[in-house]
This record gives sequence, structure tokens and C-alpha cells, in this order.
Amino acid sequence: MIQKLLLLIGVICLGLYGFFTVQARIEQSELEDELYLPRPSYTSATIAKHHLQEGDLFGRLEVPRLNMSVMVMEGIAAKTLRLGAGHIPHTPMAFAGHRDSFFRALKDIHVDDTIRLTTPDGVNEYHVVSTKVVPPTDISVLEEKTDEKLVLVTCYPFYFIGPAPKRFIVEAVKN
Repeated sequence: MIQKLLLLIGVICLGLYGFFTVQARIEQSELEDELYLPRPSYTSATIAKHHLQEGDLFGRLEVPRLNMSVMVMEGIAAKTLRLGAGHIPHTPMAFAGHRDSFFRALKDIHVDDTIRLTTPDGVNEYHVVSTKVVPPTDISVLEEKTDEKLVLVTCYPFYFIGPAPKRFIVEAVKN
């Protein structure tokens, strides 16, 4: 009896993982298509005017050396971060993502790597100037008020099971 129960739990867990993975890939594909549709500007300079809502397309983040590409939506709600990366509200260029999915590649990022941000307004490139590990209460990196600096935030350590005790921060400046 216990074997059948454990097998059922395993099948359910695998099914949920499969469902969430497929859902995220479909959302990423739809957002990719949406990025190139004609629309009003949505970059940080105009974000206040457009009042993006949770889940709205913000753009695409790429780290070419790491072969990382992820669509970015406005907000950091659980569903948003399950489907892609999220633009942290009330910041010009700060983005969050899960360490066990879209931001996993950041474990291998180096100073001077290029980060490309594509929005409906165009493409901007940044180069990494630092990485650091901070406690989750340290939000000083989110205080930047211009779009000259880009910040990526994910949980740390990368292979920790359960809620991670720290945050991994990548700071980059506009080329």
C-alpha cells in the first residue's frame, strides 16, 4: 500500500513539473512574439507613463557567453517568476529570477560579461562590473535611480534545497 502511495506521489510530482515546464516554455514563446509587435514604448524611461501591470511584457534579457535568454515580465509575483524573469517594480533596471530555472546560468557569470536587454524600444548592452552575495534584507542595490545600471537578483546558493538563505547579485553598467 505505501509503495503505491509513494509511486502516486512521484507521478504527481513529475506531472506537475512537466506541466509547469511546458507552461513556462509556452509563455516564453508568446512573449518573444509579442516583443516584436508594434506598441508604445515600455523601457524604464517611459515605464511610469505606461503603468505596466504584473505579468506584462517588459523585454528580453540575454547573457550571450552563458547562452542565457529569458523573457522578462513586469513584477515579481510567484506566477510571474515561474514563467520568466521579473522586473522589480519601482526600480529602473532591476530584475529577479529563480535560481533553479531561468537564472541558473548566473552561477557562471564573470566580470566583463555582456548582458543585453531588448525592449520594444530597442536594445541596450551592459557589462558586468561585480557579483556579490548578500543577506535577503540587503536591498541597497535596488536604490539605483537611473537606467545606466542593471541589477540581477536571484537566490543563493544555487544548489540549495528549500528557501535559500542569501541573494546573489549581479551589477552591470551600460556600455
